[in-house]
Amino acid sequence: MAISEQEARQLVAEYQEYQRNVEALSGQLEMVRNTLTGCDSSISTITALKEAAASKTSESVIPVGSGCFVHAEIRDFSKVIVNIGSGANVEKNVDDALSFLTERKGKLEKMIQELNESLAQILQRMREIESQLN
Repeated sequence: MAISEQEARQLVAEYQEYQRNVEALSGQLEMVRNTLTGCDSSISTITALKEAAASKTSESVIPVGSGCFVHAEIRDFSKVIVNIGSGANVEKNVDDALSFLTERKGKLEKMIQELNESLAQILQRMREIESQLN
């Protein structure tokens, strides 16, 4: 069944809107993935430091930014300062910090799943529009 020129223009406009949505969702997905990577890194580092503190190994290499690290001796590893959002930081004991980060990781993974599902739905609709226009 052929579609009218008016319907074709509407479908093209809808398709272009979906393209913008795909770009926006892809950007959001990348940001959430980067946050998840940072969360994983924090969990791994805190876990390693916790194990080092338990075995009385007090030396570590600490990142100071821009790919630079310093050797440091850790005297007390009983508290961790955790960013809880909106620029606010809270001091937590190690186990509470790990629990908080693990919970955050779960939320980020759920967000990624939801964004992927939304992206899949939009891409499916775009394929439908393409087939209608062809």
